[in-house]
Amino acid sequence: MTTKTTPPPAPAAAATAPPPARKTKRKRKSLADTAKQYRATHFPTVKDEDVWDSGRGGWASVPRPVGLIANVVIKEAHKKKYQTSSAAGTTYTTVWLHYQGHGMSRIENEADAALESGYGGERGITTFRRHMRALKELGFIDFIEESRGRVKWVLLHNPYQVVKQLYADAQIDKTTYSTMIERADAIGVGDEFDDGGEATDVSE
Repeated sequence: MTTKTTPPPAPAAAATAPPPARKTKRKRKSLADTAKQYRATHFPTVKDEDVWDSGRGGWASVPRPVGLIANVVIKEAHKKKYQTSSAAGTTYTTVWLHYQGHGMSRIENEADAALESGYGGERGITTFRRHMRALKELGFIDFIEESRGRVKWVLLHNPYQVVKQLYADAQIDKTTYSTMIERADAIGVGDEFDDGGEATDVSE
């Protein structure tokens, strides 16, 4: 007679540790959120209708360093090229404020654009056009004059590339060029100045 053997009991399953709790990913605050919170904390009585936000229209798309370019780079480059001071930088800012996209700006009314640039009176348009030609010669813009010298559509070249060329042509100093690079790095477009190495000092 065959004896039936009972198999040994299976070992108890090892207790499995619960999976580690997933770390909740912290949502990074945008600058807009930070600005909103700061306003609510320090200016609690200010309402949305008391400020002008991009959602309400009437805004332009401009590069962040446009003020630096207009007030430092163009001023310096103009003086080196023409041996005279100029406020052509204000015209450059105005052209950007009329930006329509695809690298193109539209000047609907030269008299209005001249006034926005700070050139009023009878000679306002003449001054505006003179500064436009200077900006074209410096490489910042290009345009085709229409009848009687009128300028309507303006091509805006990549300002960072223009600054690089001005530096290569010794039209701006190393300090100015370095300041532009630092600003570009700060706003996340430092690669615009990448050329495989550090910029060569052409001023020496």
